[in-house]
Amino acid sequence: MLKNVYIKVSLNFIRKHILIYLLVLIAILVSVYAVFVPFVTAKSQSINYKKVVEKVYPDYPATSYLASDREAKLIEENKAVSKSIKYENYGFFTSQKSRLEYELKGYTREALDANQYVLASGRLPRENGEMLLDKSYLSQEGSPSLGDSISGINNLEYELGNKHEIYSATKKYKIVGLIEKNKDYTRAISKIKTKNRVRVNPILWIYNTDKYPDQSLSYTVLIKFKDGMNNLYGNCVKLGIDVADDPQMVIQNFELSRLNESISNVTRSNDDKTLIFVAVLFIASLFKLLNDIRLRNMGLLKILGAKSKDVFKMLIGESLLLGLLGLVLGLCISYVQTYRYIGGSNVTDSAIDVMLDNYRVYFNAGDILLVITVIFAPILVNIIYLIIKYNKTEGLDLLNEDRKTRAKNINLEKIRIRNIVSKIATIGFLNNLYNYLLPILIIVIMVSSIINVLGVEKTMAKNDSAYDVSEASYLGRNFLVKKNSSFSIDNGIDSKDLVDINKYKNFTQNMELYGYLVEDTSQVNNSVLESKGISSSRGKYEFDCTITGIDSLRQEELKDKGILSSEDIKNIGQENQVYAVTNNFYYDGQTDKYQKFLKNLKDGQIVYIKLPCIKDGLQTYKLLPVKLIPNKKPKATIEERTASNSSTVEIMFDLNRLKSLTNTSTVSAIRFDVTSSDEANLVKSRLSSRFEVKDRDRERLNKKELRDKTYFDKIKFRLSFYSILLLFSLVFTIRIITDKKTRDVGVLRMLGADKRLINKTLFIENMIFVVTSLVIGVSIGLYRVYKYYKITRDQDLYYKGIAHVEFHPPYATIIVLIVLVFTISILMQMYSNKRLVSKNIMLDTRSE
Repeated sequence: MLKNVYIKVSLNFIRKHILIYLLVLIAILVSVYAVFVPFVTAKSQSINYKKVVEKVYPDYPATSYLASDREAKLIEENKAVSKSIKYENYGFFTSQKSRLEYELKGYTREALDANQYVLASGRLPRENGEMLLDKSYLSQEGSPSLGDSISGINNLEYELGNKHEIYSATKKYKIVGLIEKNKDYTRAISKIKTKNRVRVNPILWIYNTDKYPDQSLSYTVLIKFKDGMNNLYGNCVKLGIDVADDPQMVIQNFELSRLNESISNVTRSNDDKTLIFVAVLFIASLFKLLNDIRLRNMGLLKILGAKSKDVFKMLIGESLLLGLLGLVLGLCISYVQTYRYIGGSNVTDSAIDVMLDNYRVYFNAGDILLVITVIFAPILVNIIYLIIKYNKTEGLDLLNEDRKTRAKNINLEKIRIRNIVSKIATIGFLNNLYNYLLPILIIVIMVSSIINVLGVEKTMAKNDSAYDVSEASYLGRNFLVKKNSSFSIDNGIDSKDLVDINKYKNFTQNMELYGYLVEDTSQVNNSVLESKGISSSRGKYEFDCTITGIDSLRQEELKDKGILSSEDIKNIGQENQVYAVTNNFYYDGQTDKYQKFLKNLKDGQIVYIKLPCIKDGLQTYKLLPVKLIPNKKPKATIEERTASNSSTVEIMFDLNRLKSLTNTSTVSAIRFDVTSSDEANLVKSRLSSRFEVKDRDRERLNKKELRDKTYFDKIKFRLSFYSILLLFSLVFTIRIITDKKTRDVGVLRMLGADKRLINKTLFIENMIFVVTSLVIGVSIGLYRVYKYYKITRDQDLYYKGIAHVEFHPPYATIIVLIVLVFTISILMQMYSNKRLVSKNIMLDTRSE
């Protein structure tokens, strides 16, 4: 019978405070949502993306592009490999008709199928000199028919020891078949969007029995592992080490590698950890606010003789029911919302974006266990606190517990505020500071996180825009026409291509080649040699070298920018002098420090350059001694490279001199200004079939639009969770604390205070709480943004060679945030006050 009394007392307490219990239930729902959705959405989206990509590349997800015959055999025999396909690399073929540069690959039916090609017409090659041509290049070759031939030059670079040699010969190949990509593959690949897909050179598949120099041929090897896609990156690295002691010899498919990287990096981010921490605080703060009135009810139970175990059972049952109900409802809502997010904008850090037709939510026991821990940990801690309090405190003391926690005996005279209402409100805030601490902490974290997210994204956007402007100012001109490939030096832009182009303003042209800087290894920094696996006792070594030729107009512009002097311009036109433009430093990505690239490479030193050139119509190398001119600005760039992404020495020639040395009349790129969209369209229609055409102004606008869209999609996903927790924390804190002030308001009413005075007092106390939270939160948020700005500023000065944009605090965000917080607080306070003063509080207070 007595136990029934206990139950009735508890049920009566729950009915009386049902609104507070509903608020706690909503808090649990919100916490489950904030913990589950962000991480599971990013993980699920990445896995769904990968499954689409795996269907596109189902058989051979790994490739070795330059394997020797011995290495190809070792790959085939490796225990981790279930199957491999190899085919010859015959270098590059420059078509005499179109001047397109093709990759020459040895034909096998397996290789054709594995590269997703199907025969559209004709037959497969079976005799020397027969080839398959991709239908998409027919128009460039003058629409040849089956049986016609394409003539050109075959260039094949290879290494003998530390030296680079080149095989160059005229060839003619007969078209016996036309091929195209598998339509299913084409449809599938159209669903995979990437921000930086690798440009693929056109391929000619040939049946070839011609004789090539010894050790000149290499093989492309397509690889399927016994583990399939599991541990793909690790298997690639291990196979490369086993075969050639080179961890980069075998690589994943590009899209797969980016997705694997994305999935492997799907860990709890700082944002996720912040949300988890705040969710715990959120639940704990609400239970803490509930404890005062809960202790009074427990005091009544203790006076009635309830034992600790009875109270414990009731608390456990009540908390389990509340927690389980919130957990189940929260997980159902979170699952539905996660499913909706997965099919929407990309919220992962992957550069791959996939159009998903079918997808599912992926989560595991660990994700559910974390949610359960976040919900029940503060609940259990609160139950333990209540039981300890119940055992150590007398029943009458428990009945007056809420009064004891508020009675701080603060002397009114010590509060130096003249206005009596403000003084009472200040005392009320200080007396309730114990209750306000956790809500203040939550709001500070949320406000500072919102400002940090928006501020960092704004800083990144400003940084990118500033760099775009800086690069545009440095390079000049809004149009760039550039040859697609760079190995063959005689397939660039010539005078025939420039008909009517040079009428545009500020026309300039340049040549860019890749040669070698020949150095004695005894003069080279040992760390550089070790990174390339070279012994310092092996004599000469050829380091990669970028060779650029610029015309007189560009030379004058570089002079105006302070990069070249008049003396420099005079010197680079002479026979034996060149200008070392950038990077006589080697970037070591593992230690993130610059080291000297060449130990004794000094200004004015004579060095040898292995320069590609044309001789008797074929491509070869010549060894050229040059003297380096002092480098005025080591961070300067001539074309579209920066010191951070180029690990080679860049050497600059006068363009006419470089043309003479290489015996070529073509250039690698031209730049100019167009003044209308009609002119821009004309340039694109005339040149885009053979060359890469970049409309810089349009690209900058596109990049800005993409940045803005990515910025919005990215931050709205994260901000939604921060905003939800901020909103509910504000609403619940104000509602519960105001409800706890029933007796305080009753005392004021008995002392003669009218409703206007009470409303004003409660409003001021609420404003003290809100302003305190906002001041601390905004200050911390601004500090976090400034800290990020300082780090990126120093990096950009070092890596990009440009000054970062000025510090731009997210003032608009702060103003909007302040307005929203004040609006929500005022509206909630008005609603709570209306309910409070509408009660017959004086009568309730007297009866109590």
